Amino acid sequence: MLRFLVLVLAMTSSATVSFAQNLVSPDVADDRRVTFRLRAPAASSAEVRVAGQKLTMVKNDQGVWTATSEPLVPMLHDYSFVVDGTTMMDLSNRVVKKWLTMGNMVEVPGDPPLLTEQQAVPHGAIHRMMYQSKAVGHDRAVMVYTPPGYNAKDVTEYPVLYLAHGYGDDETAWTEVGRAHFIADNLIAQGKLKPIIIVMPFGHPSKLNLKQQPDNYFVQNNLLYEQDLTVDLLPFIEVNFNVRQNADARFIAGLSMGGGHALDTGLQNIELFSSIAAFSAATPQLELEALKAKYPSLAGDSPAANTLKHLWIPIGDTDFLLDRNERFAAQLTELGIKHTYIKSKGGHEWKLWREYLPEFLLMVNGTK
Repeated sequence: MLRFLVLVLAMTSSATVSFAQNLVSPDVADDRRVTFRLRAPAASSAEVRVAGQKLTMVKNDQGVWTATSEPLVPMLHDYSFVVDGTTMMDLSNRVVKKWLTMGNMVEVPGDPPLLTEQQAVPHGAIHRMMYQSKAVGHDRAVMVYTPPGYNAKDVTEYPVLYLAHGYGDDETAWTEVGRAHFIADNLIAQGKLKPIIIVMPFGHPSKLNLKQQPDNYFVQNNLLYEQDLTVDLLPFIEVNFNVRQNADARFIAGLSMGGGHALDTGLQNIELFSSIAAFSAATPQLELEALKAKYPSLAGDSPAANTLKHLWIPIGDTDFLLDRNERFAAQLTELGIKHTYIKSKGGHEWKLWREYLPEFLLMVNGTK
């Protein structure tokens, strides 16, 4: 019995020590200051990089480094530690983005809550599915958001947005980082957005080769993406979900590489979509005649692209793709293509893409 009690006490002591070693990081205060903590007793220096700030961390006698930010703008922020010159993740924080590169995220809530925040409203569902792609030659992943109240057995049919991610992401990016599902839930609950289905496919039908220049990779990847979406994914969605099967209720959008997908697929299949949006896009880099040859919808005295309700091209004013987008917008103007090109304050960042998505959703499926 004594040996049993000693064992129990030892286990309890071990669990207590383990629990005591757990760090709360990040720790968001009511005033929107965020405290970061890191256990690194052997390190000689540490800092946090968040929201454009570099915060010097201070080590206590237990080897725990701490730093507190100034109040941060309400949003989902990326951050990382730099320890003795090496970038590290916060192992106390399971909220990460996890694609081409990994990084931690911290959500600073707004008052009132932001569209990107989970709120006490009716929620839709996220379906993570596989579909057979004859164009690619193997099964592919897709995320599908269905709105609150969706019932597969109901006769109600919904408009659908095909939403593409960026070069470093996968099909989960628009929900885990972009918060597309919360944006839609909250806009629907506010009575501003009519219920809609959002389809978020994996954007790399070509095997990603990091030794290849992105624009060279895009040539084959765009080709397969367009074939996969039009030949395989679109019919799969229309068989398995209650979507309206006409161009007026079908839209395509994307960010960065996915903005290139939206333009490439949309302009080659102008009869399938009523609106196209390209956020901070990898726009085509072709001379005018080559552009018209690749996209016949841009050519002629009455270009088919002018049947679109929206051709929307927003980008940040410090984005590394800005010159490329301005050149493409100028080509559209020269060809007489109706479009809207806007510059926002910011760079190539999720902050803008989380703002562009609700704007586009309201543009194509708003209640007003």
